[in-house]
Amino acid sequence: MIFPRKQIRFAFLCGSLSFSSLANADFFEWTNTEIQYLHGDSYRMPANPRDISQSIITFTHADGWKYGHNFMFMDTSITEDGQPSQTNVYGEAYSYFSAGKILGKDLSFSIFKDINATIGVNAGENFDSPKSGTRIVLYGFTVDFNLPGFTLFSVDVLRHQILEPTLTVQNSSWQFTPVWKLPFSIADTKWSLEGFTDFIGSKGGNYHYNILAQPQLRLDIGDLWGDSNHLFVGVEYQYFYNKYGIKGLSESLPQALILWKF
Repeated sequence: MIFPRKQIRFAFLCGSLSFSSLANADFFEWTNTEIQYLHGDSYRMPANPRDISQSIITFTHADGWKYGHNFMFMDTSITEDGQPSQTNVYGEAYSYFSAGKILGKDLSFSIFKDINATIGVNAGENFDSPKSGTRIVLYGFTVDFNLPGFTLFSVDVLRHQILEPTLTVQNSSWQFTPVWKLPFSIADTKWSLEGFTDFIGSKGGNYHYNILAQPQLRLDIGDLWGDSNHLFVGVEYQYFYNKYGIKGLSESLPQALILWKF
């Protein structure tokens, strides 16, 4: 990942799906759509010694269909302080093709649940600097697990290939991404701990291995007045080591979170 924020992955569904199929509400087995607002004050950028304050508005969508599921997100990041005003858009989209669904068999065994063929794209643009865009393709597989207490735990094993900007060394390496969701209750309140961690390998030269972690702690605040599973507040912690593959550029900060789930 080149731009901050992943927790989400935006662009398109699966290229093989027709528009007419997508328009059919019965096509999807389930859908989940969210809008998140995050704010933080200690972001770091290359060649800038100052901490940056910014707000991030994120649209996320996930759905399931006959042969697997899809996940996508789009971030709009707005700089508020620490550098000249900028607006960045970054998104990712992934399609997962389930072996269990395609074969029509239950492949679960012990903690193993399923395995998926996975393809994805990452894309970003800086509206104030048109030549600063990024394009990445990813492909590989994802293993789903059944772990006690978790409603989701999976691990992506993907080839991470940068198309733009062109690197002077190799353009690809491996990416490993565990993703999780752990709901729990405290007294009569509903919480969840969810997120992901990207481990992206070095591509040689000046592109070093990097780690991006974005765990979220969410409180279902709507449940307090009987409107469960819609309005959430909480905090997201962002840790980005060797940000953008730049050795020594790292950030660690909490982000205030407000979320609406449709």
